[in-house]
Parts: sequence; C-alpha cells; structure tokens
Amino acid sequence: MTENVIALDGPAGTGKSTVARELSKKLGFEYLDSGAFYRALTLHIYKIYKSKNSSISFSDWLSGKEFLPLTEGVKIFCEFSEAGENHIFLNGEDVSVEIRTPEITREIKYIADKAIFREFVNSQLRKLSETHRLVMDGRDIGTHVFPDARYKFFLTASSRVRAERRYNQLLEQGIRSDLEEIEKEIVIRDKSDTEREIAPLRKAEDAILIDTDNLPKNSVISKILGCLEPGIYNDSH
Repeated sequence: MTENVIALDGPAGTGKSTVARELSKKLGFEYLDSGAFYRALTLHIYKIYKSKNSSISFSDWLSGKEFLPLTEGVKIFCEFSEAGENHIFLNGEDVSVEIRTPEITREIKYIADKAIFREFVNSQLRKLSETHRLVMDGRDIGTHVFPDARYKFFLTASSRVRAERRYNQLLEQGIRSDLEEIEKEIVIRDKSDTEREIAPLRKAEDAILIDTDNLPKNSVISKILGCLEPGIYNDSH
C-alpha cells in the first residue's frame, strides 16, 4: 500500500487543484498536478511534429506514427519549491510556461487518449513518489496511477455549480462569458472523461466521496484531514 501519496480525483470544476494545493501545505507534502506531465509530453511530441513541417494536422500525423520512439529518452521532472510554485522540466529544460500555451492545451487530448503515453506518464509519476510525499490531483490517480494508495478521495459537484464557479473565475479576470454555454461544455467534457476507453473518470471503490456543491474550500480540506491518520502530519502540525 502506498502511504506517501494522497489521491484526489474528480471532474473539472470541483476544486481539486485548489484543495490539493492547500492540503499539501497543511501536511508538509508536495503538490503535484499530474496534468502538467501530460502537457510536457505533448510539448515534446508536438515539437517533433513541427520540425517535420507537416502539412497535416497533429492528430493525423500521430495516427501514422509508431508511438514508442516518441517517448524514448524523455525525462519529465517536477522541481518543488517552498512557495508552492513548482517547475516542470523536460529533458533538463524548464518548460513550466511553455506547457501552458494554447497550442499545447489544444493538442494534449491526442496524447492523453493513448494508452502508451498514459503509461509513460504514470511511470514518471510513480518514480517521483519514491522520493517525495505527494498530494496529487487528476482523473485517474486513485484508479490507475496509484490504485494502492492508502488515501483516496473523489470530489464531485453538480454541473451547474461548477459552471457558476468557472463563470465567476472568468468574471474576476474581466472576461464576460455565457453561463449556459459553460455548463454545456462541462457536461460534454464529463461525458468524454467518463466514456473514454483508456482510464475513464470514475470513483475508485475505496475512495471517499466528497460533494463540494455547498462546501467551501476549508470545509472540504477539514473533511479530508479528518480521514487521515494523525501520524501523516509533519512535526510542525
């Protein structure tokens, strides 16, 4: 059983990342966004694609490739900082900013949907857990990446509440949007995540379900902390 990983899964907009960051600080663990590793791998493969000056789309280019050579020699690592501003390195280069570009966001789905790429990323995440205590959020952390994790949580919320959260986030950034459209996009993404062939989004049988609809962040964190053995805290807590 894996003792040094706390897995937080759930659909988009349930507050996983925010909760995971705060929880890691309270526990003295490191926070790790598993999606950043998929972004880094996407960046690596996308650069290969661009170097070929291909006239076809990224997805079409991938469809005609042998996948294994695309991951040979690739090393992805997360450098943790006390401030919580983690940096993602791809083959020794800090790509923390580059992996957040619209291009990578657009193409990441073609990488995340492939079993061989998911297993590659999972192996990198597992390797990191050998030397760090981690709070990790994603969609298949408790079911596929660390199925033997001692502590697993699944956060959920209605599509409407998640849409309202996203709407308010955009509003704070000065971006006006349509609440109904946001909710439609969330429902579509949920369907895609839960019905995909490889590592679909689902609650692990032994995960603790937390409905965040009417729970503020601090209450969610308190619920999680209440499920942990006191000994998991570092000496300062």
